[in-house]
Amino acid sequence: STNDYAKTVDDLSVPNIIIANEQTKGRGRLGRSFYSPASKGIYFTIVFEPDFGLEKAMLVTTLSAVAICHAFEEITGIGPKIKWVNDLYLNNKKVCGILTEAESNFETGRITRILVGIGINCFEQRFPEDIKDRATFIENPPKEFNRNELIASIVNNFFNLLNDFDRKKLLRDYKSRSMILGQPIRIYGTSHGDLPENGGKGIKARAIDID
Repeated sequence: STNDYAKTVDDLSVPNIIIANEQTKGRGRLGRSFYSPASKGIYFTIVFEPDFGLEKAMLVTTLSAVAICHAFEEITGIGPKIKWVNDLYLNNKKVCGILTEAESNFETGRITRILVGIGINCFEQRFPEDIKDRATFIENPPKEFNRNELIASIVNNFFNLLNDFDRKKLLRDYKSRSMILGQPIRIYGTSHGDLPENGGKGIKARAIDID
């Protein structure tokens, strides 16, 4: 896991970018694994020491999703949709996941490290049985691309959005790419038994806004 490796980095005087060609223990949210075969995707983590507080930190995943959308549009010519809160979809299947983690000083409450892990299925591959109907890759992009170009564009867009932070513009950009607004959804809890893969039924709802 590039996120696990990034936790061992000592010098955060500048942001660090940890990139892997393969992960043997790729992780997603809520303890889920992230399939990360060699040479088929992008698996990397941005780790840095923030100079801002919790309110801005809470929007790092949102900001990351928008940065990835901008990079996709620039480099591949494809515009993915965002499934709140941390997944990007193409043709109603997941193409990218984001795992944001933070470390803080217990005594001061200050956030000392933010890690943004990003996994993207780039090239044609055979997915495992349990995700084959829900996962996809970047198929027939209008622009030829390589993984380094896409990573560089994501990193540039991420730090541009972070440095020129505009909360209203960010949320407007995020919502314009949302695939759930106006749609029927199910809301699941985060305990083990509430998750859909463990038999959780969820609550029926309709997504009307993201605040």
